[in-house]
Amino acid sequence: MATQHNIKSLSLYHFQGCPFCAATRKVIEQTELNVEQRDIQRQPQLRAALIKGGGKPQVPCLLIEKEDGQHLWLYESSDINHFLRGYAAQSKKRA
Repeated sequence: MATQHNIKSLSLYHFQGCPFCAATRKVIEQTELNVEQRDIQRQPQLRAALIKGGGKPQVPCLLIEKEDGQHLWLYESSDINHFLRGYAAQSKKRA
């Protein structure tokens, strides 16, 4: 999986009414990570980008953009939350 050293940016594809998305947004708030939030209901072109990049319209989905240009699409709120907590802990150790 991507490490703190090689991640350029994080983006969460979500929509407001999704309870799994809400749980992931709460983890983002708790960890104070800089994650761009992309609401696929408010901006339909983002849904198309999610399908094109990740292969399916499922939310939440975390897009992990690496320094080398690679894109990783992480689905399932429990997997996303686990990644975010680990990434935040890793970032704090380096600070």
